[in-house]
Amino acid sequence: MGRRRRIVPGSFFGRSLLIVVLPLLLLQVVSAFVFYSRHWEDVGRRLALGLGGDISVLVEAIETYPSGPERDWIMDRAQHHFSVIARWQEGKTLPLAPPHRSFGAVDWTLERVLPERLAYRFHFDTSVREQVTIRVQLADGVLEIIAPRKRLFSSTTYIFIAWMVGASLILLSIAIYFLRGQIRPIRRLAQAAESFGKGMQVVNFKPEGAREVRQAAHAFLQMRERIQRQINQRTEMLAGVSHDLRTPLTRMKLQLAMLPENDYAVG
Repeated sequence: MGRRRRIVPGSFFGRSLLIVVLPLLLLQVVSAFVFYSRHWEDVGRRLALGLGGDISVLVEAIETYPSGPERDWIMDRAQHHFSVIARWQEGKTLPLAPPHRSFGAVDWTLERVLPERLAYRFHFDTSVREQVTIRVQLADGVLEIIAPRKRLFSSTTYIFIAWMVGASLILLSIAIYFLRGQIRPIRRLAQAAESFGKGMQVVNFKPEGAREVRQAAHAFLQMRERIQRQINQRTEMLAGVSHDLRTPLTRMKLQLAMLPENDYAVG
């Protein structure tokens, strides 16, 4: 119970804001999960299949035309048509162990998709931030393909994230603005009650805000009038009692003052 009190804000504004923020945050998490698990997986797979298809075409072209001039022409056309840099490494062999991978989204997608397009042994490297390097082992060498990383990303990802964050901030700002407007009458009611409890005059206080807040404000004004009426009645009663007590005492004092001195002595 104590831990729960520490987690939940103490103010009404904080609790109201928490009621707004928690569902909004939950909606963002669910939306992001659905987007990344469905949309990102599908789009990333299609982009990786496209890159794998381009590499497969280059491999088949090099296998078909293994001589120097044709191979150089293929390398040049690869950069022009496929937006990749192709390099031929004569006589080189890929190591048996693949390079270290970060196991990110790109690595996971390439590892699953490229075997569907390439029938050769290959390694890929995503350690460089802006590019992806794929090396394919052929009969007499290694074909190295350097592709920009943006070929494996869709701009809709960033657009969706920006839209989601921007919309959340706008909705949160609107919620805070309206919450402050709802809290203001409650604070004024609390200040009026505190001032009246200290015996101060409460002026320029009018019921405002939501219906429940106005009902509480009207109840406070009625209570103030009843208490003020009781105070006035008590003051009048005490004034009357004091007057009634002062009248006999004054009469007795006058009678004693008018008595002769002999009567004092006899008394």
